[in-house]
Amino acid sequence: MGRTKKLLNNIGLKILAVAFSALLWLVAVNINDPVERKTFRDLKVELKNTGMLTQEGKTYQVLDETDTVTVTVRASRSVLEGISASDITATADFSELSFTNTVPIRLSVNKYIENQIQEISGSIDNMKLDVEDRIEKQFVIEIIQTGTPADEYIVGKVITTDGNAMKISGPESVVSRVKRAIVHADVNGLTDNINITEEIVLLDAEGEEVTDSRITRSVTTANLSVTILRTRQIPVILSTVGEPDSDYRATGEIICAPDTVTIAGRSSAVMDVSEVVIPPEELDLTGATADLTKLIDIGSYLPESVSLTNLSEEFNGKVSVTVKVEPLVEVTEEIDKSRIQLLNVPEGYRASLDMAERVAVRIRGLQENLDGMDRNELSATVDLSGWTPGKEIAETLEERTRLDAAVYLPEGLIQSAPVSVSVIIEKIVPDVEEE
Repeated sequence: MGRTKKLLNNIGLKILAVAFSALLWLVAVNINDPVERKTFRDLKVELKNTGMLTQEGKTYQVLDETDTVTVTVRASRSVLEGISASDITATADFSELSFTNTVPIRLSVNKYIENQIQEISGSIDNMKLDVEDRIEKQFVIEIIQTGTPADEYIVGKVITTDGNAMKISGPESVVSRVKRAIVHADVNGLTDNINITEEIVLLDAEGEEVTDSRITRSVTTANLSVTILRTRQIPVILSTVGEPDSDYRATGEIICAPDTVTIAGRSSAVMDVSEVVIPPEELDLTGATADLTKLIDIGSYLPESVSLTNLSEEFNGKVSVTVKVEPLVEVTEEIDKSRIQLLNVPEGYRASLDMAERVAVRIRGLQENLDGMDRNELSATVDLSGWTPGKEIAETLEERTRLDAAVYLPEGLIQSAPVSVSVIIEKIVPDVEEE
């Protein structure tokens, strides 16, 4: 009892002494180990339970760089000196996603120093997200050829050797922009086959590349096989068979469009082919009374080792051939007697033409040939080797006879009727000398 009373004596002074002692201790501590703040910048926020969105067919994008945070820690100097950025954790748990698409950022420190931290705060409290439906699209990979092979070479084909389709997935707003998937095949200057690997490029409707990192691709590159072929331009060779109707003739003109074609194949095969020959049976003129026009597929007349290259809407592998056939025209022309020669006149006789008689020949041919004929150059010969003297010449020393004339015509013209001329044959009587 006496001891308790003694303890309670001057209780106020005793409490004041304890408080003062504590205050002195705090002052001493703050002087020697004061409380300060330390800032840790650009700490990456750790994401948790993101699968909750992907399982729902959603995708997300962090907005406004809210996945990094600056953290300030308040503690005594001695504690702060032992803290590094690795001791601080910033997390955003997607299970706490709000209807406004924000996730609170939780801050913590190493558990061994947690009770020594007076305060920890971040520059932002919430992570902002753009949440969208995740969609998938499939594309056929288009091959775009760039450049041109060396002269006299062309691209035979370019194919993908590992499939020609790909899938992409990602946010609807991004994936829906993609309209094409292309890969470039550079063939510039090539003279031989090559295999290359090229990156697949995604394009929007305007042909601009879509490079958003949120797009997931089934493949990113394509393996290409490029076949290069040698080319050669060769002529189309044409001929005919058969004869037109008797009143018509082929002019000799054959119009072929195109008259040359380009073939392609391996160099050894191409260089063995110098022309494509169309069999004459393709152009049968038998009984023709007009131009013969025909489309001929020339592919079947080429070796299997080569093929046509210049195929287009205008030329589909068939040449258009026209063989000109025209009617024969008949004219009558006079032959200048000075251009008619008498041959093989028997010895002892002399022969001459009846100058009063007109000598004409009927000529048949194409109008073009007739127009080109020089009438003044028409000539003929009369052969007297088959003539034998008759009674008349024995009595009168002179005989008139008709003999056939051989008329010489320019090429392409024919004589449609025989020509005969009146020939005067005289016996030569030697002069008798007077005694």
